[in-house]
Amino acid sequence: MTTARQNPFTARLATASTTESRALLVAMFALVLGGVIGFAIIGLGSVPIAGRNSLGSVAAIVAAVISALVFAVGYVLPSPGAARRQRPERTVGRLVLDNVALALAHGFTVLLLVTGLSIVLGDAFIGAEVYPFSAALLVGIASALSAYVSFLSAAGMTTTRVATVMAVFLVVGVMTAMISASDPEWWQKNISALGIGDDFSSATFNITLIVAGVVLTAIASYLAAELAEGRMASSPRDADDRGVELRVGLVRWGLVLLGVFLACVGVFHVDWIEWVHNTFATGLVVIFAALVIGIRRLVPRLPAVFVTVGFAFLAVVVGASVLFAVGIYNLTAVEIIGFALIFTWLVLLIRNVSAGSQDAAAA
Repeated sequence: MTTARQNPFTARLATASTTESRALLVAMFALVLGGVIGFAIIGLGSVPIAGRNSLGSVAAIVAAVISALVFAVGYVLPSPGAARRQRPERTVGRLVLDNVALALAHGFTVLLLVTGLSIVLGDAFIGAEVYPFSAALLVGIASALSAYVSFLSAAGMTTTRVATVMAVFLVVGVMTAMISASDPEWWQKNISALGIGDDFSSATFNITLIVAGVVLTAIASYLAAELAEGRMASSPRDADDRGVELRVGLVRWGLVLLGVFLACVGVFHVDWIEWVHNTFATGLVVIFAALVIGIRRLVPRLPAVFVTVGFAFLAVVVGASVLFAVGIYNLTAVEIIGFALIFTWLVLLIRNVSAGSQDAAAA
């Protein structure tokens, strides 16, 4: 039977009550620290709810920074009752890269969510201003909630949770870029038009793609560990483990390439080096197609239903591309369909592998 020390995932979830206690202590510290920093920034004057130099902007920045720092520290702390934390990362460099990427994803998600909430509240309470003590307290509360969630996320990080972080971060980041776009007709061009310019919208879009790409490379490490743990990539015809290691390696590098290409789409935005941007964007679809077609051979123990769904997703992407070619769909529609189905397929892949790994551990 697999022990908690052998399994790179269960060690993090061994004592839930101790983890909750730690998260509460971290949240109380963040409440005080956020409140003090908020009061130091806001000063003795009243502030508006949203906009520049507002309660919303201060709370978003302070809570985001504290959230990222809490995650980074929580990710490297030993699990309760364990001498060290079991991890899928093979090297210190990989550990640092995964930690930084996940911490940034948590921080940016908090930044965008708190900013969006402040805009909604500002529209609800038009002209209202918040007194300095109340504003500092609200900054502290936002910091405490963000720190609490981030610490629990770091302490119980699994393959499925990494995928959830990436999905939430992508949706929040891209939606924020869409809503704040300076060009209201961006959708008539393509989704990459969101990354054009040097305003808040373009920065949000490009940073979202870059950080999400690095997070996807972290998912590759987690998924490879679960594939090996659950023997999902094994085949009855294997004489030894070399075939399993080869298949796991191909899946890992396929996901790494997806992450690298996604990050490069954000780095080489369309108004800078268009042909490089288009090459990486097209490469995402090519790698996705290769994984869908080959996943049955790479992970033989995946359910047939998942394999069928993958081919259905691929058919929809190809069909949307044909409709674009004949002038029925515009490029934005094709890109949104493609990205949505690619990342939905990734999440489903991770959930199916995790389910198989849990079944193997139980058996």
